[in-house]
Amino acid sequence: MYEDYGVIAGWGIGMMIFGVVLYLGILALGIWISYLIIRTAVKNGILKADDERARRGYGPQVPPQGYRPSQPPGYGHPPQG
Repeated sequence: MYEDYGVIAGWGIGMMIFGVVLYLGILALGIWISYLIIRTAVKNGILKADDERARRGYGPQVPPQGYRPSQPPGYGHPPQG
């Protein structure tokens, strides 16, 4: 009496591969949706902070035109002699 389990084993392997692909797809979809939610929250937070700064009368934080950061000794221009 010979019983062939090849078809049943094939279905089992196929369903296992389908399950892994489905799991990875759902995981990727969840990560993508989380990324979109966090990106939107950060964007809205920045826009809200900019609106609040504009209401308080603060302009953009830029240094004055003639501003030069201080340099450590020895890094300036050589003396003209």
